[in-house]
Amino acid sequence: MILNMRVMRKRKKWTQEYVAQKIGLTRTAVHDIETGKQKPSYKVLVSLEDLFKMSHRKLFKQVDETYTK
Repeated sequence: MILNMRVMRKRKKWTQEYVAQKIGLTRTAVHDIETGKQKPSYKVLVSLEDLFKMSHRKLFKQVDETYTK
């Protein structure tokens, strides 16, 4: 299972680096959030909601990897 954030980022054709730059993180931090290795702080969560224009509940919903293909 993967997070919807990754799916939405790829649909927008955004790189992890682009997202990181927009919200003030490193690419590695974005990767770790997408893979569930790291939980975002409240400030980062709000920044992600603003960037993706969707709620954190939708961003962090788990989706089946086959859904992304």
